[in-house]
Parts: sequence; structure tokens; C-alpha cells
Amino acid sequence: MTRAALNRSRAPVEEPTLETIRVPIADAFEQFQARWDDAFLCDVHLVGAVGAHLHRAFGKRFRPTLVLLAAKAFGAVDEEALLGAVVVELIHTATLIHDDSVDKSLVRRGLPTVNSAWSNDVAILMGDYLYSKAFSILVRARMYGAMDLLAEATHRMSQGELRQIEQRNRIDLTEAQYMRVIEEKTACLIAAGCELGAMAGGGASESQLALGRFGGAVGLAFQITDDLFDYLGAESVMGKAMGSDLEGGKITLPLINSLRNAPERDRRAMVDLIKNREFRNGHWSDVVRFVTEYGGVAYSQARSLELADQAESELKHVPDRDAREALRDAVHYAVTRHR
Repeated sequence: MTRAALNRSRAPVEEPTLETIRVPIADAFEQFQARWDDAFLCDVHLVGAVGAHLHRAFGKRFRPTLVLLAAKAFGAVDEEALLGAVVVELIHTATLIHDDSVDKSLVRRGLPTVNSAWSNDVAILMGDYLYSKAFSILVRARMYGAMDLLAEATHRMSQGELRQIEQRNRIDLTEAQYMRVIEEKTACLIAAGCELGAMAGGGASESQLALGRFGGAVGLAFQITDDLFDYLGAESVMGKAMGSDLEGGKITLPLINSLRNAPERDRRAMVDLIKNREFRNGHWSDVVRFVTEYGGVAYSQARSLELADQAESELKHVPDRDAREALRDAVHYAVTRHR
């Protein structure tokens, strides 16, 4: 872990919230919310009904916040930045709906998933609707640079989803293989959104690329933190049962690292426990103890903080002080949030 990361992890500072992070873009975020609602205006009643449900179930809006801050970093938040934020959130939401359908998840953040509240058919088609709506917005606004970024990101996200299915229940998964999946599934969209925001704000080419790298590092740190919740998060906070990732065959960094570090006897016992699905029958605490005792939790936290440092190093390219501080707080939020 770097010295900066260690200092940050020890400092008794007030944790940033999304509300405090959004202060420099408060007016722009309200405009984003209005355009988000407009995206669900349709004479198909089901679109509006599902849209209202999504508003309650998927309310974090971390990605559009980064898009708008990236635009503010280099100038005013204009219509292109607002539409870009909407499109990024539409794509992200589509992936969540499809993920829940594939995983047969019943709950997300304490509320029924679309596939649970309606059906798998509705979930798949609603995800398709959101993808098509996203690119329809880009085409109508003639945002061709954004289209290039987001078409490539969406393509890579699809690859990541398929790769994750291909690697399901792979106890021998390596850290490099894991990192590739989360880069494709999570980080590439955040990277594209930040680069898009810098582009809309008038940032120079070098600055746009820097914000893309910023977003990529934030995305990786965000996902590693998210994967830790499966082992350490409280169900009442997360809105899903601990162990749900492992239940779905997702082998993540805490377990990968612990299996790498554990003595052969303990490693073999844990592999058998997982393969026999015994963690579902009163042995989940044994898994949590394993990933804690053999360093998986500490290592994942350290990797997340290293990536946060990488992200912060790119902010030297940001001229607007308020936006720079808010983006720095967003990095801190990504690795310290509780859900």
C-alpha cells in the first residue's frame, strides 16, 4: 500500500457522501434528473412503470455524477454533458437489469429486481429498450465522439459479461483474469463517461485521456470494494444476502488472494467446501474467516487504495478547483462507502 493510501485509511476525516460530492454540480444534476425522467416517456405503459421502479431501486447515480463533474472540470456543464450523463446511466442500468435476469436475482438494494417484480421477458426487453434509447439519444444529438466511446465500452462490457459466465465457479481463477473481467464489466464504462465529460467540457485531448484513465482506476477500485461487500457487508445495508456472489459462481479478489496464500491443507479444505456448496449450509462464517485470516480482505483493500491513488494522480490535469476536490472526494467515496 502506498504512503498516501495508508495516510488516507488512517485519517479521521468525515466520509464524503454523494450529496456533498455533487455540490459543484447541484443545478446540473437536477437538470440530469429531468432528462433521465424524459428517457422513460413512452406510450408503452410498461416502460413508465418499470422506469418508476428503477428510480427507487437504482438511485445511486455515481456514474452520471462523474460525467457531470468531468465536464465542470474544464468548463460549463452543457447539454452534451447532460445527455452524456443520461446515456451512461441508461447503459449502466440496462446491464444491471440483464445481470439480475441472468443471475436470477430476486432483490437489488432491498427492492425486487425487474425480473422478480415482472418477469425475465420484461427484464430482457427492458434492458434492450434502455440500450437502444441510449444510442438513439446520441444519434439524435449528433454526439459522434461520445458514440464512439460508448459503443466501444458497451461492446467490451458484453465481452466481460460473457467472460464472467465462462469463468463461473473457476476456483483456479487468477488475479489477472479477475482484473480483466472487472475492467470490462465496470471500469470501462466509468472511464468512457469521464472521458466523455471532459470532451463535453472542452478539455484538451490530453486532459480527456487523463480523465479516462481516472475513471478506469476509479471503476476498478469501486468494483473491488463492491466485491468485498459480499464477504463483509451487512445484509440489512446491502439489500442482498452475503455470499450471493459466490453462490452465483463469481470468484472475486478476496477469495483469489486467500487461496493463493493459504497453506495447502487449508486451501484444499476451502476448495472442497466451495465445490460441495457447503457454504450455503451454515459454513459461510468459515469462508469469511478464511478470506480474513489469509489476507484476502486486507489485500483487496490495499489494491483498492492503490487504484484510488492512481486515479487521484490524474487530477493534476483538472483546472477547476471545486470540480477537482469533488472528484477527489468521489475517489474516496468509491473505496470507503458502505454499500
